[in-house]
Amino acid sequence: MRHNVFEITRLRMSGQIEEMLRYFAPDVIVRYHATKEGLFLPGVLHGREAFRENIRLTDVDYEPLGSEVLDILVDGDMTAVRWRNSWRHRNSGRTATMDMAHFLSWRNGMVVEVFEYLDYHGWNPFSDHELIERDEPRP
Repeated sequence: MRHNVFEITRLRMSGQIEEMLRYFAPDVIVRYHATKEGLFLPGVLHGREAFRENIRLTDVDYEPLGSEVLDILVDGDMTAVRWRNSWRHRNSGRTATMDMAHFLSWRNGMVVEVFEYLDYHGWNPFSDHELIERDEPRP
């Protein structure tokens, strides 16, 4: 499962969304726990199609640049991943880095529920210096 979680993050950031979604059950529930000040409002998505559409809408405005997996924990049919990723706003060219945590529930080898938490510490006008270079660990 550790490999699967790492692969999900890699596929997401490389734009291979269809391949990434193969890890998710058709009826997956995605729970976003963001802040009102952040880019994404808290909410719940039901199903792989809604999840796909949310990713598509995100990628309209933001280009994924790179990521680094910091921790992966596995406990039975539950996994947690803490990772850092960088994005570029397609209109302004601004880049930012944010930390994310995902808690995944698995059944029969597929993710059936996701809890996503974002830390917007890097999403500010001065965040360009925090850019993660693609496929390179942060110094």
